[in-house]
Amino acid sequence: MNLVRSSEFIATKSGNLMLHVEGGNQTLNGCPLLYKVNPGPVDVSNCEATWKFETNVWQIFSKMETCIHQKDKYGNPVLGFYEFDTNVVEKEMNLSVPLADMSFTEVMPGIQLCSFSLLEPGNFLLTISDTKHNRSISNMPFSFNVFIGYADGSSSIVNESGLNDSTAGEIAQFSIYLNDIFQYPSFVGVESIRVQIIRETDSYSVKPSINPIVNGNVSNPRAGNKSIHQAEIAPAPSEIAPVSSVDLGKNSTGNSKVMASAFNVIYTPEKSGIYEIYVFCGNVLLNGGHSFRKEVRAGEVNVSLSTIQKFSLRAPKMIENEMAVQLVDSFFNPVLSQQSRLTLEIASVNKSGFSSGMFVDNDNGTYCIRYVVKDVGTYEMCVSFDGKRLSPCPFGVNVYGVEYFPKANDDNISVWEDESIAFDVLANDYFAGNNASIVEFSKPDRGSLLQNGNLFRYTPYKDYYGNDSSTYTLSDVNGNLASASVIISVLNIPPQFISFPIKLQATEDVIGPRYGGFSAIVIKHSDPTEKICVTLSARSGTVFLSPVLMQFWQPIWGEFSAKKGDDAAKDLILEGGVEAINLALQSIQYLGSQNFYGDDAIHVSASNKNGKNDLDVPVSVEPVNDPPVIKIPKFIILKSNEDESLIFDKAIDKFEFSVGDPDLLGYPGNESGFIVTFSVEVDKGFLVTSLAAELLKTTELKVMSSYQWQPIQTYVSISRHFMVRANGVRFRGALNECNSVMQQLSYDGRESDAILTVKLNDMGHYGCSSDCTDKIAVPLYAEATVQLIRRRSMSSLLAHTLGSAILVEFLMVFSLGGILLFFTCKCAMHLANERRRISVKNSQLSSVQNSQKKSQNTDFSEDTTNFTCCCSSPFLLSGQTSNFRQRSNRRLGVEETGKNICSPPGSSSSHHLQTPPGLTPLVIEKDQKETY
Repeated sequence: MNLVRSSEFIATKSGNLMLHVEGGNQTLNGCPLLYKVNPGPVDVSNCEATWKFETNVWQIFSKMETCIHQKDKYGNPVLGFYEFDTNVVEKEMNLSVPLADMSFTEVMPGIQLCSFSLLEPGNFLLTISDTKHNRSISNMPFSFNVFIGYADGSSSIVNESGLNDSTAGEIAQFSIYLNDIFQYPSFVGVESIRVQIIRETDSYSVKPSINPIVNGNVSNPRAGNKSIHQAEIAPAPSEIAPVSSVDLGKNSTGNSKVMASAFNVIYTPEKSGIYEIYVFCGNVLLNGGHSFRKEVRAGEVNVSLSTIQKFSLRAPKMIENEMAVQLVDSFFNPVLSQQSRLTLEIASVNKSGFSSGMFVDNDNGTYCIRYVVKDVGTYEMCVSFDGKRLSPCPFGVNVYGVEYFPKANDDNISVWEDESIAFDVLANDYFAGNNASIVEFSKPDRGSLLQNGNLFRYTPYKDYYGNDSSTYTLSDVNGNLASASVIISVLNIPPQFISFPIKLQATEDVIGPRYGGFSAIVIKHSDPTEKICVTLSARSGTVFLSPVLMQFWQPIWGEFSAKKGDDAAKDLILEGGVEAINLALQSIQYLGSQNFYGDDAIHVSASNKNGKNDLDVPVSVEPVNDPPVIKIPKFIILKSNEDESLIFDKAIDKFEFSVGDPDLLGYPGNESGFIVTFSVEVDKGFLVTSLAAELLKTTELKVMSSYQWQPIQTYVSISRHFMVRANGVRFRGALNECNSVMQQLSYDGRESDAILTVKLNDMGHYGCSSDCTDKIAVPLYAEATVQLIRRRSMSSLLAHTLGSAILVEFLMVFSLGGILLFFTCKCAMHLANERRRISVKNSQLSSVQNSQKKSQNTDFSEDTTNFTCCCSSPFLLSGQTSNFRQRSNRRLGVEETGKNICSPPGSSSSHHLQTPPGLTPLVIEKDQKETY
């Protein structure tokens, strides 16, 4: 029986809240519950007015600025702009004061700024209300005074030693000199001067004493004129105009009222720390609108007030033990940097087994020291400061063995996000007597912790992941305590699929969807910044991203990558933030394997560093009718020495000779149910084959005498098969029956070659069985032709003749190639020798020409022209190259001509050159004739 209980409560705090529901020591599943509470309507009586500086004295011509905080009945801030009314009344006359520049401005959501100028002196009452509902805000009316004064915050001066650092308990004082903007003294009453001295850490304040300075003397107006006394007051700065007179008047009570432009402030800070000093003249903050900052240091150590703060009456031996001392001054201020003046003394007789270190300053007035005792026993100790002992002194410490004390070890546990875990914190702890209890534990910050004996159950807050911690203290049978921590790791769960399609639709050999992508897969992950990985794959297809959507993406989610996984490139891997992953999943497309149809599934795996979640999305691939396929060569050579030649012999032929249909790959039933129409036909001769008896009813033949298909009239069945012989055969059957007929097909025709025509009609089959009866398409067919060539045998004489001719041709070609190679090499050698010989002769002739030029200069008057011929052979015309050099003597206007003759070597002129050995010189003389 299920019990349902309801609970009602009123939420008085607005914002995002968490609701914890506990029963006994148990937390209900799903807790804590997150919910949001919106603030209620504005409650005028609960609204508050605040000022930047709390004062009720204002200088004339100032602008009063008040912040109005809009709140509901429970004090929650309310957003929006609520219309308020403002009224200022003069107290004495009870008359309303007109405010010409009154304005309301929203400075922050739910906070309005009310501002107006103070143009008249006197005492006034400010009321901010809603006159329509006759209700005013909480701290109204506000009483304030406007005085006549012209003090300027930048021109006025505040100085003297009271603004400098000091020691706690010392009297400090400083002076205030009020000046207007023109550096003239500004006289005000002492009630207009306000000084705030506030400590930064805890807003502790010091109340000062403020007195006017009249003619260099400090006056206390509360005691009358007789209280004027002499004090050491610093003179006003030289740029300040001297005070010539003091305006003394009568106030409403008959007491005299002192007006002054200089004031003395005296105060005594007793607490150490950093202070902010604000000096006001009415609402004007002096020092240019800034505060003064000073430090108050602690005084000397007061030994009577300082104590030993932490020590253990029982301590283990051979282990460091800690002791803490607190040093304070007379005002209980912590005193720092005094560790060198502290000493730990031991009063026991046995001091050899005792050792200690030095005191360490903790920077908060406490000092720690560690000591080690080697032997069991009772030891008395004291702590002294400059020889003065701190209380208590002495104090005794009982030292025991280590096994006497418990030892608590830290626990490390892990829990999934939005789940709980129970654990025993004492499981890894040591304690004497095997009995201990938990006396104290702290609550974690990010979850709930319930105790049941030694067991704890931790439940993290909803949607929280990260680190959390708790501490506990155990006590053993001897009352000894030990503490440890529980470190909790809340693991964010792997990405979860919060939305996915029940089934996807696709079409065979077509990308689906055609435009965009499947948009139903959505992932949820608690950490939007963590990089997660999503892998998509299909058993009988490929998954990829739509290129159109990817083109317009902007990298606003950090790093995102899409890549293929294995070598087959069938896995699509997406990496990035959850937002980018979800956008990528909207552009997922699917393409089945070639000619695949039927049921498939897209496997989606989403993982992070802590684990993964898997999902299978079914995909139904609708079939498409594919055309049938005929695989035959262009020609087949048949044997010519037989009447019937087998067209395809699988034992010998290596080519393909078969038919098929791609739709058969996904056919769910028996292949015998996939029926097609198959026909073979030759233009000449006959086809002979064997058919199964089951094909008799659908078999048709074509004979020479008729161009139409005719059913079989007579047949002979042997072993449930029958033979047919015709120009063409056609039947309806399974593809395996068609291939069987093709492999048994023979051709009977001696006279010439023939053309075989093969046709295959799929009869509109998609390839699916009973569930595709309504999806019959237009029949598709394939047709192919193959040329059947008769191979004629060659006689032996023709074969020998052809072989001999081929051999002779080979020998001739080889011989011609050798002869051509021989002459090519020979020509190359001759050419190389000739070039070498010509280069030698050119060098020799060059030397001869140089010698002849010299002889021409010395034998200029000779009328003989000598030709020297250097021959390498006695016979000049033997085909060798000869070089001639000519020397001619010329006179002005005379040309020499002559006849070439050969002379022996000895008849040459005395000016001829020496002929190198092996060369025969030849000299030719010419008769000279003068011509005028």
